[in-house]
Amino acid sequence: NITVGEASLYPGFSYRLKGTEIQYSAIDLYATANRGAVNARDYMERYLDTPQIEMLVKMRLYGVVRKLLKCNYGIIMDSQAACPEEFLGIRKERLKLLMKHEGDTWLLSVLQIEKRLGQAWTDLQAEALMELRPEQYQLLPVLNVMSMQKFLNLMAKYAGCDYGTLCNSATNRLRNTALLYFDYISMREQLGYDLGNTVYQRPRDLRSAHDRMVAELNEKKQNKRLLESEEKYPLIRKNYRKLRKRLLYEDETYIIRPARSAEEIILEGRILHHCVGGDNYLRMHNEQQSLILMLRFRDDPEVPYITVELRENRIVQWYGAQDKKPDEANMQRWLDAYVTRLKCGGLGTEGQACGDAMQLMPA
Repeated sequence: NITVGEASLYPGFSYRLKGTEIQYSAIDLYATANRGAVNARDYMERYLDTPQIEMLVKMRLYGVVRKLLKCNYGIIMDSQAACPEEFLGIRKERLKLLMKHEGDTWLLSVLQIEKRLGQAWTDLQAEALMELRPEQYQLLPVLNVMSMQKFLNLMAKYAGCDYGTLCNSATNRLRNTALLYFDYISMREQLGYDLGNTVYQRPRDLRSAHDRMVAELNEKKQNKRLLESEEKYPLIRKNYRKLRKRLLYEDETYIIRPARSAEEIILEGRILHHCVGGDNYLRMHNEQQSLILMLRFRDDPEVPYITVELRENRIVQWYGAQDKKPDEANMQRWLDAYVTRLKCGGLGTEGQACGDAMQLMPA
């Protein structure tokens, strides 16, 4: 349970390594570059597994080495390669730029994407992308419709910042703008828009255009769920007439009835912003383990007001908008009277005597 952290190497450490298989590990060079501190045990264990660490340290690719010391080998393309460019999965001429930035792993990621896509970016473009930190899947749809330079210029325009300022605020603004744009382009693509259209590529107001795409995509997903729910829970619609005959009741103010379909239950939950549209409620109603009833004003029978869950002639729960109980005392009395009528068969003509004896409370 003892945690071993980084510390300075004791005097004579390098001398003690002479003649051993780890004498050329370059640990002293790495420690000097790492503010004089290193976890010697972790370093030696990684070095024995990955002797290329010596080469990386001597090339001043310290950022890469730090990742490897934390066992993050996902940044390596070919662990058996002897050449640094093959080991890292970048073009050979890119080693100089990576050394300039001391093995920055975000830059490494950009250079790996460059090679995989068969691109040839300038150093300035690669450094700008290092600030944006894109993933390959995010860049692909963009580069299919515009050049790298046009993309970078567009991000700077939207963010209102320049690249390479070394200002954290500017870098974060550029990065967040790129994330927003990638998400916007991805949604356009999912919805089937022609990304070759420059109007779609370069909206005047990125934030507003992104929000419109979110709304449109959500609507599409919601419509898909409505269709799927009808197929998954067909008995809700099929049994509606039979349940309606048993459960429908109305007076001069309110009307209560069972849900007509799975679609109606989902829409009820969306409009009133509660969870009745979830699969658990749909499944239970479909199997008649519990039933979802819609309580509305008689004058507006299609406008959701209160949703009721009924199980074995007992109300399990009822809620209005935002999981609140409007006019709670009065509605509780109304629902209690409704259940009393239901239990003694007083909702229809067969139970009229019981209904006359048990008047529902007025609104």
